[in-house]
Amino acid sequence: MEHANTAWDSGRFNRRVSTFAHVLIIVTLAVVWLILLKGVLQPFFIALGIYFVLKPGSDYLSTNGFPVILSYLTMVMLTLLVVSSATLFAYHQAAEVIEDEDKMEDYNNLLEERWYDLKSTPLISTAFEDEQAMNNTLVEDLASWGVLENDQQLSDAAVGMLSGVGSLLATSVTVMFFLIFIIFEASLLPGRIERAWPGGASDRVQIVRSKIEASVNTYIVVKTGVGFGTALCAGLVMLFFGIDLWFTWALLTFLLNYVPYIGSLIATLPPIVLGLILLEPASLTLLILLLLTNQQLWGQIIETRWAGRALDLSPVVLLLVTAISFAGWGILGMILAVPFAVIVKIVLENIEATRPISILLSERAPSIDEAWEEAMKDGRLSSFETQSLTQLQEVLGYSNREIKLISGRIAVGRVLRRGKITDDQLDLINDVADALRNHEELSAEVSSTLHQGKVDKEMRPVLTRLLAAIEEEE
Repeated sequence: MEHANTAWDSGRFNRRVSTFAHVLIIVTLAVVWLILLKGVLQPFFIALGIYFVLKPGSDYLSTNGFPVILSYLTMVMLTLLVVSSATLFAYHQAAEVIEDEDKMEDYNNLLEERWYDLKSTPLISTAFEDEQAMNNTLVEDLASWGVLENDQQLSDAAVGMLSGVGSLLATSVTVMFFLIFIIFEASLLPGRIERAWPGGASDRVQIVRSKIEASVNTYIVVKTGVGFGTALCAGLVMLFFGIDLWFTWALLTFLLNYVPYIGSLIATLPPIVLGLILLEPASLTLLILLLLTNQQLWGQIIETRWAGRALDLSPVVLLLVTAISFAGWGILGMILAVPFAVIVKIVLENIEATRPISILLSERAPSIDEAWEEAMKDGRLSSFETQSLTQLQEVLGYSNREIKLISGRIAVGRVLRRGKITDDQLDLINDVADALRNHEELSAEVSSTLHQGKVDKEMRPVLTRLLAAIEEEE
């Protein structure tokens, strides 16, 4: 393994500074245009988000004999049926509650009573300066904080939110037109790539494109699956406790789950507020515990085990993206912007020249094991990946033998999972077999048995024993 030159290179430093300056300029221009062209770009990004959601399913249908266009058409019709049914049910459920004036009046009165009781507690009362502020109603307090207008009731705010949902439905026609053209554009893109980069360059572009598509598909499948599971469990909990609009809040939980860390927590606030009005303290405490446990179970345990750390994003970057998108596009912007930020990070991660920017956007730097796992995703090591791994080895102080054990273990594990061996994997496996101590017979068996291509029945037991020997020496 060759060692990279770590001497100071002013030219490379200047190029990196120039790259970051260009990135900042591009981000600034993108934010300005996103705000100025909000009416045009919102439907486009909604359609692009729907396309990413449909793509894994359409790819699965295509690999099973469906024509590409028919696969997308099937997924579009299925998604349209599910989305329209869920949206109409939530809309009618919300409209039924809001139009019941007696129920809304009872809610307002009960909420004012609970608010006054809450303000009377020693912990909260210190936040209010004088007796007049203590006697203010919740609506007056919210108006003083800028959340509501002075003459507005909570029910009016709910009606405003409902009309916002109605206006969103009105843009669905524009979204469908954008979606149709995006689907046709995606199907024609490979041909244009071949024309733009003929020969060997086209192969490299296709490899990067395949890695990006695989990573984005993983992100979409994981976030959609986790969001559906979180929303289903939250909806059942709310239904059990008799929370009004349980389906609407579950649908909101599903949508906000695309915003990592904070989205699903924000979605728990409306049912908790209704629980504060309707439930006794013991039941309210149990409701809060169940909702928060549900969020943590799906978000921190199931999603992490499903996707690992391949989808991480720095909390600072997350907060900046969320704040900017919310300021420009509101709730819809927050839902759309963070997933697209993660997708942009995935794209940067799979392009060699921009990979350092992706690492800076990550929550934490990858360990040596994670770096090798990422490099071996496609079974091949590029020259850039080899150089980066060598530099990481030097920084972390690993010996060549330790790297052989780590890379060999990862290569053997991936071969056992994928069922085939590439040239680079075979080289790593032979290297680690030669580096093993007191396993000369196993090393000879590896050299004589393993070959490039599909893993047959004779090779799998050898690989299993080799993996156990590597773990033993590590």
